[in-house]
Amino acid sequence: MTVTNIDAIVVGAGVCGLTSALCLARRGLVVSVVARRLPPATDSCAAGAMWGPFLVDHPEAERWAGEGLTAFRELAAARTAGVTMVRGVEVARGVADPHPWLHLTGDLERCDEWAWPEYRSAWRYTTAVVDMPVYSEYLMAELRAEGVRVEQRELRSLRELSGRAPVIVNCSGSGARRLAGDPGLVPVRGLVVVVRNPGIDTFFAEDGEGPELTYYIPHGDTVVLGSTIEAPGGVALPEAVAVERIRRRCADIEPLLRDAPVIGVRSGRRPVRDRIRLETTTLDGQVVIHNYGHGGGGVTVSWGCGRDVASMVEACLTRLY
Repeated sequence: MTVTNIDAIVVGAGVCGLTSALCLARRGLVVSVVARRLPPATDSCAAGAMWGPFLVDHPEAERWAGEGLTAFRELAAARTAGVTMVRGVEVARGVADPHPWLHLTGDLERCDEWAWPEYRSAWRYTTAVVDMPVYSEYLMAELRAEGVRVEQRELRSLRELSGRAPVIVNCSGSGARRLAGDPGLVPVRGLVVVVRNPGIDTFFAEDGEGPELTYYIPHGDTVVLGSTIEAPGGVALPEAVAVERIRRRCADIEPLLRDAPVIGVRSGRRPVRDRIRLETTTLDGQVVIHNYGHGGGGVTVSWGCGRDVASMVEACLTRLY
């Protein structure tokens, strides 16, 4: 093995890559980040985003989510990272129970009545909502403060990094399909609309996995409206049509949104997999820790997964040295 002064290289600058790098740096390890795209151009920066389960599965997911909620509560209290605690309502079109994770919020309650007849179940809770462009820049600033070097570079293979550090941490998101040779990872594109906030301070979210889920999430002066979910190989709606449908659905729920000016449209790919991949492997003798496949729950589990990554790297370094 080549001797270097770097303990680990993190591949990817989405929310899981940046958080993993920060967890490593805060344990005193020497870390660098290599990524094809940096904020605000990452898929993570297109997310809504709020803490909660969506297109994510793993036996440890609830623990990771709990660690994330604790971290986001602390960040919300600090008021410097684009994180806010917001109360709102989640609904389902059928008779449904809240996701088991939601008990972690501490204030989950069923609604006895609601204003939308198309939904048959509803519950309220308080969760963290995350302004992803602001939050991603916060993470980048924290990494700079820790002395972490960030290199923008497109990799054709993880082998390009062999020997540059004892451990490579693969947080390449949808890019893992190619970099990790994982055909089970499916990039699922989503689109959201950002509008000026007309005075909304609660969220609305539709539970489900359909191609058009309705939600709106306030972020101070703006509101993110969602969304479309486009499976690979499917026929994508023209952007103008998708935007109009999202705006109409959200305005049907909250009339204040009907004339809210559009500020922008964001799209990104969710790295969907049957299960999150968080494990230590080797590639031609190079230690590689994979941390990808978080689906629509990357923000939610980012801190829990990142802390586990840090422990795994420390264990690898102990064995190597």
